[in-house]
Amino acid sequence: MRIRQAVSADWDHIYQLIEDNMFLMQQELGLDWNRESIIQHYMSKSVLVGKLGGYVIGFIAYDMSVHNHVIHSLQISREYQNGLCGFRLLKAMLTTEQNFSGKDTQVLCSVFENNAAKEQYFSIGFKEVSRSKGVLSLAIKRDQLFKRLRLGKRTSQIT
Repeated sequence: MRIRQAVSADWDHIYQLIEDNMFLMQQELGLDWNRESIIQHYMSKSVLVGKLGGYVIGFIAYDMSVHNHVIHSLQISREYQNGLCGFRLLKAMLTTEQNFSGKDTQVLCSVFENNAAKEQYFSIGFKEVSRSKGVLSLAIKRDQLFKRLRLGKRTSQIT
């Protein structure tokens, strides 16, 4: 899998991944679904895509600051789930060339409680910090996540 920054040609593929993976879960929770607002939301974020054979098979949308790294979405095509694609995208996000001086920096994310992916987050050390309307908010200190994923401070996985 090749990881790179998202480009305009990727957005139809990114949206399709979101719809394939999240539409039914969001519908079960009674939440609204609007294609244009979903695309606009993610276009306002930093987005890395994982491509294989010319196809987007996964992406991670995030924001970074000195104190928090917020994962807005980590989506993997169903046929590649439960492999290493999600971990590779997470590692790439964490190792982008940024200056992170705060030792208390946290990585935050939210996941639907009816999403099996929550177990992947728990398995690498994320802890639940709150729960509201079927959505779990999770957090882990960045340094702890680096140790769990065996990352060096300056290793970039983006090509």
